[in-house]
Amino acid sequence: MKINHSYLDLVFLTSAASYSQCPNFSENEIVFVGASNAGKSSALNALSNKKKLAKVSKTPGKTKLFNFFKSKAGLIVDMPGYGYSKVSKIQKKDWSKEIPLYFERRVNLVHVLIFTDARHPMRESDIRMVEMLEMLNIPYSIILTKSDKLTLDEKKKTILNLESTFAYSMLISTKDQASIAKLRSYISELLSS
Repeated sequence: MKINHSYLDLVFLTSAASYSQCPNFSENEIVFVGASNAGKSSALNALSNKKKLAKVSKTPGKTKLFNFFKSKAGLIVDMPGYGYSKVSKIQKKDWSKEIPLYFERRVNLVHVLIFTDARHPMRESDIRMVEMLEMLNIPYSIILTKSDKLTLDEKKKTILNLESTFAYSMLISTKDQASIAKLRSYISELLSS
């Protein structure tokens, strides 16, 4: 894979609180999912080289809506993080209905990127997401975030453990421009397919 070092020209389009509010687009779409604080929004900012494109917080659960971003190649949808205990029960119940509805009905969805913290990869909520995507026959990749927090040996061990069960995709850190460039190139490829 040729690595593209140019930034994704991402522009925020709109947000939606429920699937029924999601606008319909004809362009290919990829979705970012993951547990709260897995690094989805930070990755969006790094991919576009815009620090405030997506809201980032040290407090998990900042993304509470379906957020749509447009690039020249297509759309990226940043979904609410799952598995955060301080979100209200009503909000959790809503998301548990709205997120599957999105995956079941979205016709221009081409791929899902599951972001998971490399220090604690593929927790129960991530595994449930994989099971749902496989049941719906939706292609997905696993993106291990915060790789800068691991030693080289820990990275190797994490990848080996992950590959024994899941289709591993890549290890990234927003502090490592080469890994972000690789992810950027992968996303451009997915959207262009």
